[in-house]
Amino acid sequence: MIFVSVGGELPFDRLVRAMDAWAAAHPGEEVLAQIGDGRFEPAHMRWQRTLEREAYGAALDRAEVIVAHAGMGSILSAGERGKPIVLLPRVGRLGEHRNDHQRDTAARFAGRPGIFVAEDEAGLPGRIAAARAAAAGGGLPIGETAPAGFLGRLRAFVAAGRR
Repeated sequence: MIFVSVGGELPFDRLVRAMDAWAAAHPGEEVLAQIGDGRFEPAHMRWQRTLEREAYGAALDRAEVIVAHAGMGSILSAGERGKPIVLLPRVGRLGEHRNDHQRDTAARFAGRPGIFVAEDEAGLPGRIAAARAAAAGGGLPIGETAPAGFLGRLRAFVAAGRR
């Protein structure tokens, strides 16, 4: 199953519309979308405006691939579950967010194991295919501790502050 999430704050009709088109082109695929308060209502995939915490977690657990906006909560939730995620960042000039911080987030995480960034709607099918191939390889969890280099820099920073 592919789980699509727009997050809990703002509508993201561009993502929902693109995934509905993907679902129409792949009629045998199960797709569930949490679409928020957008105006577009999908015709080719199951959807709900919101999911309660338990149902949202169950959808994440059940998903083969997660497709979402480039929010940190989505990225962390996918990583904690070892699920590949396809990100379509919201764009400020399109009125999808206040600025382009999601583009910056996506650029920062692009290329990391399990994270696939689509620059636009046309890129979603290829990124979904890549994420599915990664899922077939067996999960991509985020570690429970930070990388050693980061921890070393953090320790040095804290130690410098004590002087």
